Amino acid sequence: MAGIGYLGLVILLLSLFTTGYSPITQVASDYGVGTYAIEMNAGFLVAGVGTISLAAVGLLSMVRRSARAGSALFFPAGVALVLNAFYVTDIEGAVSTVHGTIHGIGGVVFFLTAPVALLLVGYGFGGRRFALTVLAIALGVSSLVLDSVMALDVSGLAERMMILVLFSCMILTALSILREA
Repeated sequence: MAGIGYLGLVILLLSLFTTGYSPITQVASDYGVGTYAIEMNAGFLVAGVGTISLAAVGLLSMVRRSARAGSALFFPAGVALVLNAFYVTDIEGAVSTVHGTIHGIGGVVFFLTAPVALLLVGYGFGGRRFALTVLAIALGVSSLVLDSVMALDVSGLAERMMILVLFSCMILTALSILREA
């Protein structure tokens, strides 16, 4: 929980208190280049370790098959975050690099596997918990889709909403697993 929460806190603080970056139009990974690189990349690393830990704990403690499958999907999501700590993004408009491409692939892996993992684990918990997870992820995905379809130029804000949804759900999942243990 702490590892996942750390990256969320770093993104929040950098979004609120930095100049030179627009949290509305620029994605959070841009903080990993330049002045705040150490803080952001440490956040990726710690959140990746936290997500891999969530995978391990979920696999060891979950009984339902869907919850175990979901827990297994946290592993590639965590590995993607760890890789993103070492392979920084390409700032928009800059020349594409191998590092930036690897970072981009890591982002895609995280944003595809984490929601599916949360849905499967939420289904394993059942009932209201699953319904809340579906609603939260639907809201996060809707923000990304609306930005794309309507060309709102708020990709940074849409991405931060999705990150908020995913990290919040991951922390709640960790708490639920802890309560059941």
